[in-house]
Amino acid sequence: MKRVQTWYRAGFRLIRQAAKTNHGRIVLAGLFVGLCYFPVWLVDLTARAGSGSTGLLQITGVLGVASNDLWRQRQQLYRLHACEEDRFLGHILILCGVVIFPFCRFALWSQAIVWLLVLVGIAFSSWGMDFFKQFRLVTLLIPLSVYPRPGVTARIVWETVTPPKLLENFMAWGGSWGLRAIGQTAAVEGGRFIQMPGGAVEVSWGCNGFGMAFAVAITGLLLGLLYKRSLIETFTLVAAGIFLALALNIPRIMLVTIAAVYWGKYWFDFWHGSWGAQIFVSVLFTIYYYSAMSLIKRRTAKLSTGR
Repeated sequence: MKRVQTWYRAGFRLIRQAAKTNHGRIVLAGLFVGLCYFPVWLVDLTARAGSGSTGLLQITGVLGVASNDLWRQRQQLYRLHACEEDRFLGHILILCGVVIFPFCRFALWSQAIVWLLVLVGIAFSSWGMDFFKQFRLVTLLIPLSVYPRPGVTARIVWETVTPPKLLENFMAWGGSWGLRAIGQTAAVEGGRFIQMPGGAVEVSWGCNGFGMAFAVAITGLLLGLLYKRSLIETFTLVAAGIFLALALNIPRIMLVTIAAVYWGKYWFDFWHGSWGAQIFVSVLFTIYYYSAMSLIKRRTAKLSTGR
């Protein structure tokens, strides 16, 4: 309780001190935008986590790594000062965000863009352009955290640069191949439909493994950054996670197909819904974590022995 009171007093003291200058008042106005956006961001993030989304874990990890990097280099941050041009530009960005935010509350993505604009303005007006040069990791990670649905952004990019239904068709082919391998009669029809004697199942976007692959890719990126791995080693962690997620999604497709055709609606809904998704995500992350840590420790041991 005493610690909370101490933090409260310190925060109130900082607010009063900031309110004494024009720059401080503008920054406080920008932070008010964040205060309005935060409940919306948090509710959406936690609600999606309850339905099996890994966005909460991803964004928590992103914020943790970014905060650790800022704290580790806090002395450098204290020495940064914005020139007049950078401060003016930052103030313009903050004030633009403050003015347009009330008109952008119609959607989550629009609020996220405005909040990101305000954050960029705060960084420009407080520390100048040098902040983005010296804190490249933070500059990379913070934008990933302002929108509570990072997978949606990744999906838009994926569907823009790849042929239609590419991953769905591949997963349907992999699922039918796996079913035949265990003695079931299965074939692919229409690209993404798995046909069995008792019925057919469509492999839609939610079952193509992209969400799990993206989540594990972000985890691999964070592990590489956290353990200060080289670019090639970090890429290896990301690629291994994507491969593992897509490979593990094939047994999931097989199980959901068998459940839909032979076991009835209850078991199909179970394995296709949030409970089934969480079981597979838990298995995936457990396997990936131990595999990734094994790779990291093996590389660390080689470096320590000079091999």
